[in-house]
Amino acid sequence: MPPELPSGGKSIDLRVGKRLLWLGEAAYPLHNLVRVYTTEFKPKRWEAFWHFVIGGAIALWVANVEPGLWGVGLVVVILLFARFLKVLISPSKYALAIDTSGTASAVVTLPDREELRGLVGALVEAVENPEKELHVRVESVKFNLREYNYGDKVNMYGGLGNVGVLKK
Repeated sequence: MPPELPSGGKSIDLRVGKRLLWLGEAAYPLHNLVRVYTTEFKPKRWEAFWHFVIGGAIALWVANVEPGLWGVGLVVVILLFARFLKVLISPSKYALAIDTSGTASAVVTLPDREELRGLVGALVEAVENPEKELHVRVESVKFNLREYNYGDKVNMYGGLGNVGVLKK
């Protein structure tokens, strides 16, 4: 029996059979899968907070300098606060990410992170055993990625002597 899906997302089939992984209507050859893993998308709460504080301060400063813009400044502060509240109450989202040897990748989700981990194991088993078949209903992930952190951000300048990532 496929697991219950949370409302609001688009339900799709994840199927493995005949050396292909099907996600909805997209097909990925199993031999091209490089990595299958679960990941957590965390809301960028601090970033939203600072946007509200700095943007609100600028809007109120402009409203004080130009009294005719007081209403506009107030609307900007209210909109920034509403966005901050939206990001603040947003839960982390757990997803199954699939990377291929090319540029393609896919992200799907289930309500339970442990089910996602089990699905990772099932996909790995399908790669190792070509005759293995699998069929699960999953939810396609649709949310604003600008409001979530997804992995490390690396800024590299120049092309010589790069040795890794410095985490603070």
